[in-house]
Amino acid sequence: MDQRLWKYACIIAAAGMCTVFISWRFAAGYLLGCAVCMLNYKRNESFWTGILNIGTAKKGTGFLHFLLNYALMAGSMLLAAFFPQYLNLFGVAAGLMLIKLATIADAVLHH
Repeated sequence: MDQRLWKYACIIAAAGMCTVFISWRFAAGYLLGCAVCMLNYKRNESFWTGILNIGTAKKGTGFLHFLLNYALMAGSMLLAAFFPQYLNLFGVAAGLMLIKLATIADAVLHH
């Protein structure tokens, strides 16, 4: 991801963290979702860079990689579901959409 997109991601994450004044549970969930989203993005970026550098992909390439990505997303949602006194489920879901929102902001503002 280029620097401009990371800047948008940080601005959106910071804006979402302003919800701490309304609900600290939502803000905590949002922070967890943002962290998992950024981790998944960096994992995908390094995975696809490696595949492109090798130049070949076999059947089933990346199965475990994507399984772990989905497990991280599901795990963060399950944490919020099992511990609603600490994390808001909707906050986690909103945080998991961070990269998507940053991409949309980049497309709209730099069209």
